[in-house]
Amino acid sequence: MKKIINKGFTLIELIIVMVLLGILAAVAVPRMSNTIESAEEAAEQKFLGNLVSALEVYAGDQVVNSSVKRYPSDPFSVLEVRPDVNKWKWDGTEIIHYRNDDTEPRWTYTPHDPGSGNCYTTSDNGDGTVNNQPSPVHGCYELSGPGYGSNY
Repeated sequence: MKKIINKGFTLIELIIVMVLLGILAAVAVPRMSNTIESAEEAAEQKFLGNLVSALEVYAGDQVVNSSVKRYPSDPFSVLEVRPDVNKWKWDGTEIIHYRNDDTEPRWTYTPHDPGSGNCYTTSDNGDGTVNNQPSPVHGCYELSGPGYGSNY
């Protein structure tokens, strides 16, 4: 007598496996794209945090050298290593990040010279009120965009 040995899968079993893989892919792909977007946002915030730190170190060096706090016109000039030009760009007024999904978030950087009237020194009047006066010796800068929106 001849024994019939089944080797392999039936067509129904293969179809069921394909349907299950399709369902898993439909659930996993949107979650993965959200994860990539979140990772890019976190990387942008880290880069900008490092940039702010480098700007403050530069301004501190300016105080030591000339007793006047100044910020550079090109924020990338204070970095030890300039960022990849295919990912980050300084166009003279804005910092641009080219994301993998072809979006381009932008941050505006504006340095102000000492005595310009745009930078303020805050002091306590002693009576619970705060006094903001234009600073004649300290420069400042504005950085605004996604995740940043204040004066430094």
